[in-house]
Amino acid sequence: MAEKTLIAKVRDDEDHPEMLLVTSPVVGMADGAPQVGIFLNPFDRVITMKILNERYVLRLPRNVHGRVAEVFIPNSYTPVAYGESLARLDPRALEGGTGDASGRAVAGQSDGSAAAADLMTVPAPSDGIFYRRASPDSPAYVEVGAEVTPGSVLGLVEIMKCFYQITYQGPGFAEKGQVAKILAEDAAEVSFGQALFHIKPVG
Repeated sequence: MAEKTLIAKVRDDEDHPEMLLVTSPVVGMADGAPQVGIFLNPFDRVITMKILNERYVLRLPRNVHGRVAEVFIPNSYTPVAYGESLARLDPRALEGGTGDASGRAVAGQSDGSAAAADLMTVPAPSDGIFYRRASPDSPAYVEVGAEVTPGSVLGLVEIMKCFYQITYQGPGFAEKGQVAKILAEDAAEVSFGQALFHIKPVG
């Protein structure tokens, strides 16, 4: 059965002008709150909603991303109203240069050896378990030597049974890159900001 999807509403946070508030677009029961500290990319899952016994996945809108700074609902079925705040996102650049201007965990020269070799480093967007493939029987998303373009999925990070894509994307990226090195083993535990991939610009 195809997944039913809803798109969250996002607005500026008047109390914290540098932040964004992710709000519910419907009345329903919310479940599975995101963990504080993880990064959400455009169309990433925020929570699951149940409306009249139908389950929907609530996802971020296009061009909205940031680090979860605060969650306003418990991680269990909770009634929410239309427009009710679900989470606060911090879209600002990360400390240490591992994110872009909007807070996405993306390639950056955060590693001295990578910078010296003119490589971009893609860091882990959160603590969790790193996976190179969608399932044990699936091929790896990328191998060393693979060419990538903006939006290419490099791997996944699992945290509390939720999976978040690691993508090659961000301001100033080359239109094409090549995977130079994969720095973590499949199913390895990783920490926020840990270097996972070195990408060489192509062209």
